Amino acid sequence: MRPLLPLALIIPAVVAGCASQQTLDEAQASAARELDSVKQHVARLSDAQQAMDARLGKLESGQARLASRLDSLSPQQGVLDALRVDTAALRAQLDAANANIARAQEGADDAVKIARDSRLVSGKLADSLLLTESMVSYAYEQPELTAGGRTALDGLIAGIKPKLPNVFVEIVGYSDNLGLDSQNRRIALERAEAVRRYLHETGGIPLDRMSTISYGDLQPVASNVTAEGRGQNRRIWVRVLR
Repeated sequence: MRPLLPLALIIPAVVAGCASQQTLDEAQASAARELDSVKQHVARLSDAQQAMDARLGKLESGQARLASRLDSLSPQQGVLDALRVDTAALRAQLDAANANIARAQEGADDAVKIARDSRLVSGKLADSLLLTESMVSYAYEQPELTAGGRTALDGLIAGIKPKLPNVFVEIVGYSDNLGLDSQNRRIALERAEAVRRYLHETGGIPLDRMSTISYGDLQPVASNVTAEGRGQNRRIWVRVLR
C-alpha cells in the first residue's frame, strides 16, 4: 500500500491547479472577444468597400452617359458655330446698309439745303467753271487753290457780282474712289469749301448766296483704274444759277 501524501501538500497543489485553469479560461474568453471585434471590424470594412464599389459604378455609368450626350451634341455645336458665323456676316451687311442709308440721307439733306438756298432763282444755268486737279492743291487735309485756280475764280467773280442777288452759286466737290466712302465725301467737301471761302473772302459774294455739296466718288467722269482717270475725277464744279 502506497503511503499517503500529507494533506498539507495536497491542498496547495489543488489550489494552484484551479488558479491556472481560471487564468486560461479568462485568456481564452478575452481572445474570443478580440476575435469577435476583429470580425466585426472586417465586416464593417467589407460593407464600406461594397458601398464604395456601388458608388464607383454609378460614377462610371454617369460618365458614360455624359460622354454619350457630348457625342450627340457635337453636330449641334457645329450648327451653332455656323449660325454664329452667319449672324456676324448679317451684322456686317446690316452695318454696310446703315452706312449707305446714312450717305443717302446726307445727300438728301444737301439737296434740301441747296433747294432752300436757291429758292430765289429759277435754276437755269447762267455760268459754270470746272476746277481740275491742277487748279486745287490736293495736299492731305489742306485743300488750297493754286494760282491757276484763283485766276479762274477771279474771272468767274467778275461775271457774278453784277448779277447779285439774282444768282445762286452751287459748288460741288468730287473725288476718286481711293479710301473710304465717308473719307472721300469729306475731302471733296473740304475742297468745295475752300472755293466757297475764296469767293466770299476775295470776291465778296455773300455766303447765303452759295452752297457746297460733296458727291465723293459717286459720279466719276473717268475710270479710277488709272492715275490719269483718278486725276480727272478729283474736281470741283462751280455752277451759277439764275
